[in-house]
Amino acid sequence: MIKELEFISLVSDTTFKYLYKNIKTREWIDNIIRKKFNLDLSNYELMDNESNTGNNVKDYRMDLKLKNAKETVIIEINNDYYEFLQSKNYQYLFREAGSMYDVGEDYSDKKTKLILFNNFKNKKSPEMKIGDFIFEDPINHITIDDIESYEIYLPNFKKVCYDSDEVDVSLSLFSATSFDEMRKLTKNPKDIEIIEELERLAMDEEFKIHYDQEAVRRKTENSIRKESYEKGLECGLERGKEKKQIEIAQSMLKDGVSIENISKYTGLSIEELNKLNKENE
Repeated sequence: MIKELEFISLVSDTTFKYLYKNIKTREWIDNIIRKKFNLDLSNYELMDNESNTGNNVKDYRMDLKLKNAKETVIIEINNDYYEFLQSKNYQYLFREAGSMYDVGEDYSDKKTKLILFNNFKNKKSPEMKIGDFIFEDPINHITIDDIESYEIYLPNFKKVCYDSDEVDVSLSLFSATSFDEMRKLTKNPKDIEIIEELERLAMDEEFKIHYDQEAVRRKTENSIRKESYEKGLECGLERGKEKKQIEIAQSMLKDGVSIENISKYTGLSIEELNKLNKENE
């Protein structure tokens, strides 16, 4: 009996970065970016950086940062949505843009662009498929034209028809959950090459180690974020409750209610109420 291959998902950070670093498969992703955003990355160089030291373990997590004479482009895939994800992505964009302004060099005509493949829907516009975001100074309403963000919302490409745009079909593969499903979605030879490469990776023991490690790491990180959010919410509610109790106590003190009765109804201690009473005098 032939063992069924473990499915390798396109929305995995490990998979996505592997495909982009591979010269044979990079063109498939570049074609999506070119067709959706009119951005031609063929004359950009994929940079070696602090996340890519030549060590194989780190190499699977290498940041995708490209440069040419005029621009820097950062490409990210976000598998899971969590609070402050947008801030994290934009901090990366702003940090990279800021690093270009070294003393003594003229960067007046250079740009930094962020391309995001998001495995979730836009919170404000759930039906949005792609977005090209230009930043603006909120006070003076002046366009900040040296930074831009381009975003693809992958779940909105999940359902495609046979007569759909070729790139839309390619994007639908990101939402697939099996190789069989992928093959039913497309007849495009370029898409088939990607599917075959994913099947090959499913038999690559070294790749699978890093792929599985990412899944465990992502699950752990999501659990920590959820726990932190719940603790923060609990603390916030507790602080809000305490503030309300103090406000009630202050009103009762002004009305001449005894400290003992105020303590009974608000739960605040006699010591706390005496302190409040002195502050109100």
